[in-house]
Amino acid sequence: MNVISVLGGKVHKRQTAFDDGGPEFHFPLCRTGSMTNRGTKYQRTEAEVTCTVCLSYGAPKPEVEEAAPVAPKAAPERRITREEWLHLAIDALRPEFEKIEFPLPEKVHVSVGFGYGAKRESATILGQCWARRVSEDDVNHIFISPELNDTARVLDVLIHELVHAADDCQSGHKGAFATAAKALGLTGKMTATVATPELSEKLRELAKTLGPYAHATLYPMGKPLQPKGEPKPEDPEETPEEPPVSSGPKKQGTRMIKVACNRECECGGYVVRTTAKWLEVGMPVCPFGTVMEVAS
Repeated sequence: MNVISVLGGKVHKRQTAFDDGGPEFHFPLCRTGSMTNRGTKYQRTEAEVTCTVCLSYGAPKPEVEEAAPVAPKAAPERRITREEWLHLAIDALRPEFEKIEFPLPEKVHVSVGFGYGAKRESATILGQCWARRVSEDDVNHIFISPELNDTARVLDVLIHELVHAADDCQSGHKGAFATAAKALGLTGKMTATVATPELSEKLRELAKTLGPYAHATLYPMGKPLQPKGEPKPEDPEETPEEPPVSSGPKKQGTRMIKVACNRECECGGYVVRTTAKWLEVGMPVCPFGTVMEVAS
């Protein structure tokens, strides 16, 4: 049985909660609360329900597909920094220093950076170690040149500087330093050692176990120029002025370097000035045949 207002309108479902109001008391299912006192009277009817609200009561809820759980994104694998890589390398190399009874200090600072020295010398420094006595925390500081990116070369330069750290820079490149460096597999001029083929192979294997060296080569003089095609004669290409490569002072175009002979020579300390270009070709000779040196 359904109900409809005595004034007409839509057919509603009958609400049974108010059946105790008497046989003449009917109320639609869609009306609740204070609406029961509005005075609208309803009567019974056999007509089909047309009220959409009443029809919604008791209707089966539409099935909603459950969304598949979204798996949380995996955090990207952390790549170790170049300094962490160098510290791991030091830990791996410690046993080699123990074998030759030339142990490393318990703590060593290591980072990537340019060496400190004379301008001409700084251009060739691939690594540098500082003695403990000049460090506030009494720990050796090692710097590896940012120009290096080949991992085996980085490691053999690191070994060179670690020998200095083990010796605390006491022997320079002679004595105990030279003995330990050769025992570890370094060869060549002691001021610019290189790894023997056997040591290079070991260092390449070590580099594989350490993983990627998170460093990109830095070119202080600018990136190597790529070959360009010949410009057309009718359209000559102008060469723009090179922008600065760092925030430091501008590079001097030509610097004259003082070269002097030993004062004990018969020339009495002959002095000349020349450029780095010609010093790379060879050192000058004084009038008495003595090879001169760059003045300090």
